[in-house]
Amino acid sequence: MNQYLAANDYAPDEGHFALVLVGRQAIEIAAFDRSRKLDVLAKHKVSSPVAEMLPKGFAPHDCASGQSAAFLKIEIRGRTYVLLGETR
Repeated sequence: MNQYLAANDYAPDEGHFALVLVGRQAIEIAAFDRSRKLDVLAKHKVSSPVAEMLPKGFAPHDCASGQSAAFLKIEIRGRTYVLLGETR
């Protein structure tokens, strides 16, 4: 994956985040600007109070399988985040 991203001149930075969608025939990069309205919450940033807010059966992951992948929209201290995970 890192080779693919380098070959397509993708360089992450603090102002952006991206979802990399890997399919059988193609790879897509969906890039987003980080802002007060939308940001990404990484798995390692999920604290105990945040974990208590997650729906039952949702487990945060940095990488998720397409069949069980899920996105969760969560608001923390007035800021909206998207959290990638899997449902059980």
